[in-house]
Amino acid sequence: MDINVLIKEIWFYFRSHKVENIIIICQLAAFFVLIGTFFAFTSEVHYGKSNIEKAYKDKIIYQLLDGYSDPDEFEAFRAEPNALNILKNYYNALNDASSFQYLAMFDQSVVINDNNGNFLEESVIDESSTSKRVVAFQLNQQASEYFNLSAVKGRAFQQSDFEDNGGVLPVLLGYNYISIFEVGDRLKATYYQKDVELEVIGFLQENSPVYYNGDPEFYLDQYIVLPYTNYNAPETDFDEWFQKIVYFAMINGYISISSGEANFTQDMMMELEAISDKTGFYNYIFIGSNPNIQQYRGLINILNKNYDLILSLLLLFLLINIVILGFQVYMIQERRIHIMAIHYLNGATLQGIIKQFATEILLVVGLAALFGWAILMYLELADMPIMLLNFLIAIILTLGISLISIYKLKNTDLMTMLNQEDNML
Repeated sequence: MDINVLIKEIWFYFRSHKVENIIIICQLAAFFVLIGTFFAFTSEVHYGKSNIEKAYKDKIIYQLLDGYSDPDEFEAFRAEPNALNILKNYYNALNDASSFQYLAMFDQSVVINDNNGNFLEESVIDESSTSKRVVAFQLNQQASEYFNLSAVKGRAFQQSDFEDNGGVLPVLLGYNYISIFEVGDRLKATYYQKDVELEVIGFLQENSPVYYNGDPEFYLDQYIVLPYTNYNAPETDFDEWFQKIVYFAMINGYISISSGEANFTQDMMMELEAISDKTGFYNYIFIGSNPNIQQYRGLINILNKNYDLILSLLLLFLLINIVILGFQVYMIQERRIHIMAIHYLNGATLQGIIKQFATEILLVVGLAALFGWAILMYLELADMPIMLLNFLIAIILTLGISLISIYKLKNTDLMTMLNQEDNML
């Protein structure tokens, strides 16, 4: 069949069957959207579930604080000539502990020069004409790995980010900033009264949680996340003052140990005491801060139930969709096969008829897949795995419908069928 003739025949077909084709395209597009939505939901559920299980399953979390609640005692310790070395050695020993994981975390805000008004309103604590105090979150490398903080764009923290790199601090931005900033952007900021430059290295996955202040679902979507830096020796008096303030924040965090046996807690307590004796930092407070186990189990149960519910709805819709589509394709095929028989009578080849039929099906499924993909893009659910999944399903649908139609065409005596219809008339 000549290509121009094929195009004309297909155009005539779509113009003559607008309503049927629009219904099928819309139905298939809805199917692709639901498949993509379910796949995105499944990925999110597995990500959240694995993070929760990794952080809380068979774990006990305690809170570790410094004991300098009295301002005079605090200032007296900071005035000691060896105070900074004590703090550094104590912090590093906590990170190197063998019987527990030390998770240093704090939510110290930063002041940003935001003349362009880029920062989210819900992230701003206070603002002036030239700057804004924005919510921020600091953590050490172990906390970043413990809560599996991953980047949806750019990269996550790596070991070098927690080392002293001068005046530039690599930061991760919460997911809510993904449409506002770009990887590589630099922001002028003030962090504990020190002027620094923040460099965006990536954006956290949506709904990235940590355990903080008793909340196992403390989400970082609207936060600037800074790494706790292990600083080099200070060069000025201000640097020393700054490092003392930061290290005091860094030694206030959480301790995670395995649960189930009493000796885990005993080993942790003994090692913590040994660290205190070795480094000379004795004024610490140890608080039991275990996440509620029932709450953890409740979170897992809710995730499982939501997953099962969505899966059931998808399967029901899939079944209904297949039945309706099958009926529609059958009815269209019955009408089309008569038209194809007339083409055959007028000199068209069976191969040309099959080619036209397959092209019509490919266009219908292809248009539906494109519309579905556009809707997923609008809903911000589209990514490469979902695109590949929809592409694979489109190929399977095209092949399935085409093969059934081609089989019927090849096994139908078109001339006999037309003669029978003439006799009936």
